[in-house]
Amino acid sequence: MKPIARQWLFETLYKNRYLYRFASTVPFAGQWRVWQRLVIPRIYGKDVLELGCGLGDLQADMLEAGYTCQAIEHSPEMVSAARATLKKRKVGTETQIMQGSAQHLPFDAETFDTIVSTFPSEYIYDPATISEVKRVLRPGGRVIVIEGANLLPVGFVQPFLVGIQAVVYGPNAVFGPRKQHNLDEEIGRSKQHGLDTDAIAEVVPDAWFGRQIPLEQHGLQRRSERVRSARWEVYITIGENEHK
Repeated sequence: MKPIARQWLFETLYKNRYLYRFASTVPFAGQWRVWQRLVIPRIYGKDVLELGCGLGDLQADMLEAGYTCQAIEHSPEMVSAARATLKKRKVGTETQIMQGSAQHLPFDAETFDTIVSTFPSEYIYDPATISEVKRVLRPGGRVIVIEGANLLPVGFVQPFLVGIQAVVYGPNAVFGPRKQHNLDEEIGRSKQHGLDTDAIAEVVPDAWFGRQIPLEQHGLQRRSERVRSARWEVYITIGENEHK
């Protein structure tokens, strides 16, 4: 899919909570929410800001886990949907879901211990976004970005879903910098380790993913992690803020 068409598709999804729910569930074999929750064991401290909260599911998860949370969301429809999610799950308040821009965060400096962003759009590559992230992070804090994830073409249904992902997001987003468009490497690792339902995380030096997020130029130390199961791989980029 061409970038212009992809942008139109995403903008349409952000304006309709029901299409967004369908698009974040069915094409990913119901694993989207599993991937989102991978940020929770990586949270540092107590105060958390979510950039682009979408339908508010992760925001509710973090509140239920005992964190103090705020969220910035650009889409008015998603702000409304996220507030409805918190109300339905009986956590938090409407005021913690704010409409705004990641490039202009309405918070004082050193307000948050952790900032999270799961499956963000292009704003995460904007230096203005990372500059704001750096400003509102406390010393020793971190930003956690789940930039992408891949289903593996295993079983009967997932090969078809992998094909859909490649069409929508582009082959590079699914297959990475491979000379041939396949996921044999990931499938081989899964078979080698006998993965089933449990996921395994590993640090990836010089990772191919997350490179466009300008962490270092704003003084954040990069750490790249790959989490894999027998059915999928998730790519996580973490920026650590130095202690004073």
